[in-house]
Amino acid sequence: MNSNVNCKMTERDETSVEPKSEILEEVTNDEADISRYFENASRTIFDEIVSPKKQDFLEVQRSSGNQIPDFELLTDRSNEFLKSSVLLGNERLDHSVMNDMHRDIWIPSEQTRKVLRSIATSTSGSNSLDSDNLTMPGLAIQGDMPDLIKTTAIHFLGEDENIHRNVLTASDVTQDERGLRNLIQAGCYKAAINLSGRLLAVYAQGHGKINQPSKHTPHSLQLWYTRLALLTKLRQIDILENESKPFGNLDKPDMYFTFYPELYGTRPGSMASFSFRLLLAEIPLHCGKPKQALDNLFKLLATVNQIISNFNAGLGGDGSRVKVGTAEQEDAVRLWKGRKLRILMSITNCAVSMKNYVLAVDILEKLCDFPDWTTEQLDALKSSIGRLHLFLGDVSAAEKLFISQHKQESGLTVRELMDRGLMAVAQNAFQDAYRCFQAAAAMDPSNIALINNMAVCLLYTGQLKAAVHLYESAIAKNPVKSLQEPILLNICSSYELHTIHCEQPKLHLLSQLNRYKGDAIDIHCLKLAL
Repeated sequence: MNSNVNCKMTERDETSVEPKSEILEEVTNDEADISRYFENASRTIFDEIVSPKKQDFLEVQRSSGNQIPDFELLTDRSNEFLKSSVLLGNERLDHSVMNDMHRDIWIPSEQTRKVLRSIATSTSGSNSLDSDNLTMPGLAIQGDMPDLIKTTAIHFLGEDENIHRNVLTASDVTQDERGLRNLIQAGCYKAAINLSGRLLAVYAQGHGKINQPSKHTPHSLQLWYTRLALLTKLRQIDILENESKPFGNLDKPDMYFTFYPELYGTRPGSMASFSFRLLLAEIPLHCGKPKQALDNLFKLLATVNQIISNFNAGLGGDGSRVKVGTAEQEDAVRLWKGRKLRILMSITNCAVSMKNYVLAVDILEKLCDFPDWTTEQLDALKSSIGRLHLFLGDVSAAEKLFISQHKQESGLTVRELMDRGLMAVAQNAFQDAYRCFQAAAAMDPSNIALINNMAVCLLYTGQLKAAVHLYESAIAKNPVKSLQEPILLNICSSYELHTIHCEQPKLHLLSQLNRYKGDAIDIHCLKLAL
C-alpha cells in the first residue's frame, strides 16, 4: 500500500434534507433558506481524524505526486462543523405564523436611526441622501456562467455526447423565483446564478451598477441572498467578495421599511431577512478570513441578545414602547432564541475553521444547557463535542463521551456507529473502523459518506482494488447521489495509484457526469489534463 494516501473521514448527518418537489412548493417566504436545496446538503459534524502520532503525515503527502486529496462532503469548503439543521431538524423557525413586525425587527445603528427619524418627520420626497447612506449593489460579471461539464464532455468525448446532456439553463424555466427554485432543485446552480442576474437587472442592479443608486424591496434582497448563497456554494470567491461588499452589514437606511414611507408607511423593521444577515456575516469565512467572520458573528449575536432582552422586558424588539400580548411576546422570544442558536452554531463552525477548539467546545457545552432539546438533539451535541476531542487527539475524553451515550452494544444508531468508527480511525484501528461503518451502511445504504469512509479504511489497509470497486459500485447503484466532488476526487486519485492507464475510467466518469448531473460540479475533480 502506498503510504502517501490521505483521505478525510466524512459524515452525513441524519437530519439533512435532499431536495424534493414537496419541499420546493413549501418555500414561499422571504426567509427561505436556500441551503435546504443544495445537493450535498449533508451537514458534516466531523470531517477528518488524523492520528496525533503521525504529526509529519501531511508534510509527507505534500511531497508526493500520487495522493488522494483532502475532501469533505459539504455545501461549501468552510469546514463546516455544525449546522442549525443538525439540531433543529427541518423546523423552519423563521416561518412561524407571527407578526411581521417581530420577525423583521432589527436594531439600527444610531446614525441610521437618525436618518430614518428624519425621513419619518419630513415632507415626502424632500430628502436627498448622499451615497454613504445608500446600499448600491450590482453584478460583478457580465453574461452567463458557462456549463463546463458540457464543454469538457464535448472536448473529450465528441459532439455526439451532447445528445445525452439534458440540463436546464436559465432560459428553460420561468423568469421568476419559481424558475430559480426549479434550477436549484435540479442542481443547476450556475444557471440559477445566471437567472438571478437577469432578475436583478430589472431592479437596475445588473452588471456595471455597483455604486449606482437603486431602490430595494424584500424581493430584490431575497434575490441577492439566493445569488450570494449560490456563489458561496460554488466557491466563486472573487465574485462573492465583490458582490457582497456593497451590502456591508445591512445597516444603511435604505435597508429598512421606513426609508420608503410611500410604499410601506410607518412599518418598522428590516427588509433584509435574518438569513441574509447571517450569510453576510459568514462570507469572510468562505473567503479565508475566519477572524473577520468571527467578529461579524459576535456583533450579530450582541444585537440578537439585545432584541431578546427587549422582548423579555415587555418592549418591542428594537426597544420601542409597543403593546405586546403575552402569547405574542413568547412567540417572539422563541423565534429570536432560535436565531441565537443559529449564530452560536455558525460561531462554532468558524472556531473549528480557525482551529480554536477550546472556543468550539465551550460553545457546544453551553448549548447543551439550553432547555427543550430532544434526547436525539442533545446526543448529537454531545457527539459533536466528542469528535472535537478526537480533533485534539484526546481519544480518552472522546471515548468517555461516546460510551456514556452508547450504553449498549446492541441497537446502536447510525450516528453512534459512526462515532465508534471515527474513534477507531483515531487509534489507527482501520479494520475495526471499517466494520463500524459497514454496520452503519447496512442500516442506511444510501448514505454515501459511510461508503466513502469504508473505502478510506480499505485504502489505509492496502486494499486499493477493493476501495476502487466500492466507489464504482456506489456510483453504478446511484449515480445521481454518488457523483459528488469528494467521491470523484478520491476515485480518480485511486485510479492514478492503481494504474498509469487511468484516463479511460476518468472519461467514463465524465460521461456519467454529463448524463446525470447539473452544472455545479467542479470539473477539475476528475483530474483530467484540461
